[in-house]
Amino acid sequence: MKIGLKHYYGDLHTHTGFSDGKGTPKEAFEWAKASKMGDFLAVSDHEGSITMQKWMETLKAADEATDETFVGIASYESGYSEEFRDEDGVAVVNGGELNLFGTDALLVEAGYPTDFKDFYEKLRKHKGAIAFYNHPQEASWPTDKIWNAYDEFGVYEDGIDDYIVGMETSNETSAYNHIHELVYTIALDKGWKFAPYATTDTHSGNWLSGFENRTVVLAESLTREHLIEAFRKRHVYAVQDKNFQVEFAVNGRIMGSVLSPKDHTYHIEVEVLHKEPHEGGAFKRLEIISDYGQVVASCERRDFHMKWNVTLESETARYFFLRVVNEEGKKAWSAPVWTGRKPDEKVEAVKGRRIRPEAMKVIYASSEKDSCKACEILNPDTKTYWESEETSGEIIIDLGEEKELIGIGYRKNYIAYEDKEALAKLMDGYCYEVSKEEQEGYEVVASGRVRNYGSEHYRSFEAIKARYVKIKALNAIEEGIVAIGNIYIYEM
Repeated sequence: MKIGLKHYYGDLHTHTGFSDGKGTPKEAFEWAKASKMGDFLAVSDHEGSITMQKWMETLKAADEATDETFVGIASYESGYSEEFRDEDGVAVVNGGELNLFGTDALLVEAGYPTDFKDFYEKLRKHKGAIAFYNHPQEASWPTDKIWNAYDEFGVYEDGIDDYIVGMETSNETSAYNHIHELVYTIALDKGWKFAPYATTDTHSGNWLSGFENRTVVLAESLTREHLIEAFRKRHVYAVQDKNFQVEFAVNGRIMGSVLSPKDHTYHIEVEVLHKEPHEGGAFKRLEIISDYGQVVASCERRDFHMKWNVTLESETARYFFLRVVNEEGKKAWSAPVWTGRKPDEKVEAVKGRRIRPEAMKVIYASSEKDSCKACEILNPDTKTYWESEETSGEIIIDLGEEKELIGIGYRKNYIAYEDKEALAKLMDGYCYEVSKEEQEGYEVVASGRVRNYGSEHYRSFEAIKARYVKIKALNAIEEGIVAIGNIYIYEM
């Protein structure tokens, strides 16, 4: 594949002693440059800790480190924060942090704006500034309410793409790194045009040299101007191994491009390379991901250099991107190629009446661990979840009689934030099927997918008469065990 651009590797999320890390920006840039393990580094200390003097020193250090072999970038970590009461009456911090670069100005003098629109207005006034969302699954408190972060990405508006261009799909020092990517497609489905970023968020020094995560940008040459312009165009991919190289194009347009919505046929070209092959490190799977995080095509084989072409047909797809997995479980994500179609308009759901738990019964579970019984998912007073022994699983719920159903909901706010494994099992959501008959081969009269993000997880549908609901749990992480939290079913 010939793209005419070069691959430049670096880290855009690091800290120094100017906020809550170690050393100085000058030391960070010098260390990263001397390591020869990347082409660029951004120092992104917390804005609330940066005085004007510190900021001027950071700008100067970035300039002094920059030459034809390395680019230093002065940036900072800012964000927005607003507290609200959720449906349980619990105070939740809604918001999160973003990294900004491409501007010599500081966004705010002290503290964070109180909501996203306030943040956006401040960002829009800074010519040249661009930003990306950090650790998207860690922004809300208390600890068991993390899915309220970033206002559930429901504030997308035209023009915002000029300023906010990406999201971390991997943050190497985060204890929750393995679930960050689950939020990525949720934002894409709501209309955001995000490239994926893989960063270290280091507070301990060893800039570039002590870590594997890299954000890779496809640019004309190694200058700060060309890098920032390429980030703005989303010619970007994220890797968890600094030796991965990825190329991805749809209909001859590279990652970050936008096609015509009139297209229905998509010719996809993929090439991946491991620049330092070693035993156990070969690529094992390439996946094309589209709307709602669904895998629409995959290629499995063991190799260090893979080329793959596939043609897909769709009249509804809004984006395609590549996910790469190697034998060690390390991943890479390309920025999407967008089809030019707009996201679905947000429709206010009509819930109707929640069916009482005692009126329902779990009549089948594919498998379960003794500690997490399937019947408990119908009891809203329990703080548990059903867990399968297998890497896939399903249950069937009998409503006792045929009812006129209009929606399915799912709440799991009770999983402790510290229970990373349980969170990973639950975060990706589940599929449901509503049917009139329980026997094998029954008629499915409604189906869909519920995504687990936000204060309420709910899908409505046209009123239908049915008696049985089948829930299929989705596998959220590589070779993980699936689980289902509290299920609510609604009738007219």
